[in-house]
Amino acid sequence: MRALLLALSLTLPASAAAQAVMTWLMPDLPPASIRARDQPSAGITDAQIAYVQAHWPEVQHRFVYANLKRTWTMLDAGEPVCYSFTLINAERLKRAHIVETGLLPPLQLVVRAEVAAALPLNANGEVDLPRLLAMPELRGLISEKRSFGTQLDTALRRRPPNSTLKQTVIGSYGENILSKMLLSRADYTIDYDFILAYYKDRNPRLGVLRSFPIAGNAEPIKLGFACPKTDWGKATARKLDELLASKEGARALRNSIDKWISPDARQRYAEQFSAFYRRREKPMLAPGGP
Repeated sequence: MRALLLALSLTLPASAAAQAVMTWLMPDLPPASIRARDQPSAGITDAQIAYVQAHWPEVQHRFVYANLKRTWTMLDAGEPVCYSFTLINAERLKRAHIVETGLLPPLQLVVRAEVAAALPLNANGEVDLPRLLAMPELRGLISEKRSFGTQLDTALRRRPPNSTLKQTVIGSYGENILSKMLLSRADYTIDYDFILAYYKDRNPRLGVLRSFPIAGNAEPIKLGFACPKTDWGKATARKLDELLASKEGARALRNSIDKWISPDARQRYAEQFSAFYRRREKPMLAPGGP
């Protein structure tokens, strides 16, 4: 039956297929999405989808929580679903029709306030990561299972043999590593600013931690909705793009993210954020595209 429904959805005219049901693939990753009884609640993409629901009541919106592997398997198979929270890169743009929904600060160095003055910063206030990794007096802690992208992963692999950066296999690495920093068992880690903000909201004691940009890794990250490379996916992406293309839509998208970003990051990337949301007031997909 599932295969039959999929086949029908892919052979229907795009407009008809898009008007039946809108299935969202959701990440179980606070605060990207904060799951409550298998429904979205107060996360970043939860608020974005709430805006879409309010302006697209003709369809039934349903939610499926899936890990990243399952999500992209379904998209690559052309299933009539859209992923609600993809970080946009060249490889994903080839695999899906993507509607841009916001900007996030890049990975940051998270540090205990007491040692912030000792950080090796360049003239732009960015951390020189190779120099930091060579400083024996500052202790780092990261998850050994996690990738931080090509540039940062390369710097981490090339750290000196006597580096005091440690890797851990502890579960719930974000929260646990931050907790260890409160106990002065580590001076710094690497994480997203919005992840830090989420845990600060849950644990006010984490308010003593600060975030700094990392040199060479300071460009904000685009995120968006990803729909399959099918006629249905193309029509649905264009519909979503149009729904968001207004001052009201751009403001809703910005508010969904701003609440999870630190004051430091909001100030640091204010110009880029403002430019993006001005563009988001109009359709961003090219006519006849994406």
